[in-house]
Amino acid sequence: MLQVAVMNESTAISDADVQKMLPAFEQQVNKDLSQFWNVLEAKFSFVPAGSPPPGSWWVVFLDDSDQADALAYHDLTADGLPLSKVFVKTLEADKASISVGATHEIVEMFVDPWLNGAYQDANGTFWASEVADPVEDDEYGYEIDGILVTDFVTPSWFAHAHASTAYDFKGHAMKTFEILSGGYAQKFDGKDWKQVTGTRAKSSLRAHAQPGTRRDRRSRRTDGWTRSTPNFTQHRKALKRESPGRVAAPA
Repeated sequence: MLQVAVMNESTAISDADVQKMLPAFEQQVNKDLSQFWNVLEAKFSFVPAGSPPPGSWWVVFLDDSDQADALAYHDLTADGLPLSKVFVKTLEADKASISVGATHEIVEMFVDPWLNGAYQDANGTFWASEVADPVEDDEYGYEIDGILVTDFVTPSWFAHAHASTAYDFKGHAMKTFEILSGGYAQKFDGKDWKQVTGTRAKSSLRAHAQPGTRRDRRSRRTDGWTRSTPNFTQHRKALKRESPGRVAAPA
């Protein structure tokens, strides 16, 4: 079973509140997502920042993307494995649910851990396999034991030849490649990745790719990715001793 280490480096949410979300994370991946996508069975465990078990995938709660940069927190775990970053203050500034934001990153990490998945439509355009983006918005989410989690699209949304299910888990989308008002999606035009944004999402902070997010990483060459230090707190203190200002992460 895949081990997922959940860590909290955010000043805007307590460890206890993060831990309350873990059963919902686990149930959504192992019960709901697995009905439609070939994902690994997973166990989510809360661990102190800087102490993830070797070989685990990571979910880390951070204040914002600037903190991710200052911590030298980049695109792969210390073992070169997938990770998800949850920017708590960005979500709060957008008046958005933190648990929806977290599960958004988690379901996408499980469906496309290496950010290289895409599906081709009838016109030859490739769409990124980011399964929460098209139905992004708290109003499309659903509750698991009182925790609000994200909706996600199924293979039918990508016009899978043998798919016969709804286009998304909660049945909000009515056709293939439909982007809801609060959602967005990335497509490749043969040269660059471009974003298609829903009407309401255009005013959302989440619709703009922040440094370190999946959409930001997808637009960059993988040979530019770097691994994260496993001891975030110790590394952050070292950076502060070296410079009183904002310190850029080493390449």
